[in-house]
Amino acid sequence: MEEVCWKPVVWAFWDGIVGGALLAAVSALLLFYRFALAHVIAVAGLALGAAMIFLAVARASANTYFLTKSHVRRVYRLIVVRVDEAPLDKITNVVIEQGVLGRILGFGDVRCDTAGTAFAGVLFKGVKRPESVAEAIRGRIEAARRQIGQANPASSPQG
Repeated sequence: MEEVCWKPVVWAFWDGIVGGALLAAVSALLLFYRFALAHVIAVAGLALGAAMIFLAVARASANTYFLTKSHVRRVYRLIVVRVDEAPLDKITNVVIEQGVLGRILGFGDVRCDTAGTAFAGVLFKGVKRPESVAEAIRGRIEAARRQIGQANPASSPQG
């Protein structure tokens, strides 16, 4: 089995995009006032709004999700590198979370809950077609469990 890779959709980080756009829009309205302080606040608000939008897009681009024959892995590379990884045999639950915008645009989160690891699990935030991503993960989990069962026949029940 080969490695499968997904990237999140940008709209999964809609809160930063919408927040930045609203801040920029309100700040632009301040440009119509004839006070010098209003113009300074407007420029600062426009810059901050643009930075929020840029950061939301950068966060989406920084995440990559992998499914291998033995692990699920999230790699985040922006300023720092962070890797969250869980062995398939430690995954206890695969959960799909989809908000209203995600249902409309066809994206959602897939969370792999784990037991016996140092952290709660691995989150695939904002993947397209989360149902198919979850099914791919579940399929690999079942294949890994079958392989473990074949490798250790002494642990299987005797009939």
